[in-house]
Amino acid sequence: MTTITRELDCAHVSSSDDGIGFQVLFNKTQDSDEDYLLLQRHFEPPDSGECYVETDDRDSCGHFHIRIAQLSRTWFRIGYGDPPMIWIRVVFKATDSDFDEVKRVLQILIPDLECVQ
Repeated sequence: MTTITRELDCAHVSSSDDGIGFQVLFNKTQDSDEDYLLLQRHFEPPDSGECYVETDDRDSCGHFHIRIAQLSRTWFRIGYGDPPMIWIRVVFKATDSDFDEVKRVLQILIPDLECVQ
């Protein structure tokens, strides 16, 4: 099985939660529209369990079931899609409070999120 792999180095990470929709954005800089990963999920019925994934690579965007998701203090990795599987690994920097909020929102977006040391 072929895989598509991307590595992103992001200096900015943010999250939002409006109670119905949740979002995490990793990007190169706060206003950058290149080298970014956006994850969104809305829980309005019917909820298919899919996340909306967007990157600057349009072939890697859409609604997907996230197959694998791992989060550490300095990186995040997801695998999604049908063959070919798409893997994205993001290295990021965040303050402790920003990291705690990103972790909380990611655990809502992706209930099977694995937190690693």
